[in-house]
Amino acid sequence: MDVNIRHTTDQDYPALISLYHEVAKISGGIIRTDREIDFDYISMFIENSMKKGLSLAAEIDNRVVGEIHAYTPELYAFRHMLSDLTIVVHPEFQNQGIGKTLFMKFLEIVQKDFLHILRIELYVREENSPIVKFYESLGFINEGRQKNKILNALNELETPLHMAWFNPSFNGISN
Repeated sequence: MDVNIRHTTDQDYPALISLYHEVAKISGGIIRTDREIDFDYISMFIENSMKKGLSLAAEIDNRVVGEIHAYTPELYAFRHMLSDLTIVVHPEFQNQGIGKTLFMKFLEIVQKDFLHILRIELYVREENSPIVKFYESLGFINEGRQKNKILNALNELETPLHMAWFNPSFNGISN
């Protein structure tokens, strides 16, 4: 299986809407529900990522099967970080190393081209221990839990962990 990793473009909106719908249908897949996935949501994170962050797509046979993105928040005080990191892999292609390949390429680009970025942040459900271990294997550290922050679609409370990765190539911020 040959996976092509590339930057996303606004031409990817239809494929990303479809991909996110598929992942949202999986219990615990992503925090958004299927009905929250629409053009506005996809265009918001792609536009933010293209302006002030990074978004990559994973393709197999010209089909988008995965995506990862994060971007710098609006506040000037947060200009040294990428936040709201989200990664999705189509259910048919999960557990085949695509997510890891996508994530490794993402971190490689940050280390090479985003020297002003010190940290990348994400949230992960505490009870999803395989994914917590996956993020830890990539160098993310657990910065704490936020008890009952998530009220899921089943009206159950979940606790996310706030995790961060620190860029070893960070060279400071210039004004």
